[in-house]
Amino acid sequence: MVTAGAFDGEHPLHPAGAEVLRAAFERGWARPDGLSAASAQSRHLLSSAREEIAAGLGVRTDEIEFWGEPALISPVAIMGASHFAHGTFIAGATERQEILAVGARAQSMATIPVSEIGLIDRDLLLEALESDSTVAIQAANIETGVRQNLADLAPLVGGLGAHLHLDFAAAGPLVKLPAYWSTADFPAKSWDGPAGLGIMVINANQRWANPLAINTTHRAPESFSLPLALAAAASLTGWLSDSAREAERIRSLITLMRTVIKQTIVDVDIAGSGDANQSLPHILSISILNVSGEELVAALAREGFAVASGSACVATAIEPSHVLRAMGQLTHGNIRISLMHAVAESEVKKFLALLPGIVDRLRMEAGS
Repeated sequence: MVTAGAFDGEHPLHPAGAEVLRAAFERGWARPDGLSAASAQSRHLLSSAREEIAAGLGVRTDEIEFWGEPALISPVAIMGASHFAHGTFIAGATERQEILAVGARAQSMATIPVSEIGLIDRDLLLEALESDSTVAIQAANIETGVRQNLADLAPLVGGLGAHLHLDFAAAGPLVKLPAYWSTADFPAKSWDGPAGLGIMVINANQRWANPLAINTTHRAPESFSLPLALAAAASLTGWLSDSAREAERIRSLITLMRTVIKQTIVDVDIAGSGDANQSLPHILSISILNVSGEELVAALAREGFAVASGSACVATAIEPSHVLRAMGQLTHGNIRISLMHAVAESEVKKFLALLPGIVDRLRMEAGS
């Protein structure tokens, strides 16, 4: 099935994670901080999961914190930066809304414009940067799949020793951490892991303090579910194996979709450049003039295709997209597609065959 769900956690749990999760809930694991033999076994399993996730993400085990509240990770990571309270908070115009909202708590905020293909304006970033800045950059946009050039941007932030928070909500482990970084947010659902778990990564060489902590040195609430942590580790290993096999095939299907849609539908914007170095392999965002996004989603659903419309970066999905607006793209008639591993080429071709007729019909109905 063609499905647009990665932005909203709608991809199903990876089979490897589902198997571990079932076994874990059946077993009823003891709390890892207890004194019993069962707790000792839980500690061992949690340690193994931590090592497995650290290896998959390319970080140290002592840099990982499990969070049972994944939506809090980026805001807490940003506000825990050593200079956040008195420095400038800097974020790109296409960041997720919950990250942009953190700017209200900063002393000052600079929102950096993006190009028509969604890339942060490098020169304006340099102008805004100070040594006491806190910078938030998404590895890739959850709505358009556009990748930021972290290899270029991260050293700019690192050159001044500013705090760099990276958001991997869309990219997951598809994009590697750059040489310089301070904190990072990896929701487990970014690799088809359980939606109720996230990974905060804190660079061991950076200063950071939990802004929510009171009379404790803990860097995370430790309220996460052990079964979810075990399932997240198994899902990551399985997903990485699938991705090594499927990524290029999925990218070729997205490239086919970009090409055919441009050829068969007039007055259409396709977000991003399509360059393999500037986009994730599985996400496509298109906007069609004189078509209601909601009606297009409903029409495609009747044909068996699950896509979404509106902004992927706000809680209410029907809101116009601030991401597309920042890129100068159409903000109505938008649908987003995220191809899962193992999607059939025949399903993609069926989608492409049906889409022009659906668009023509909706335009005629809108004009009548």
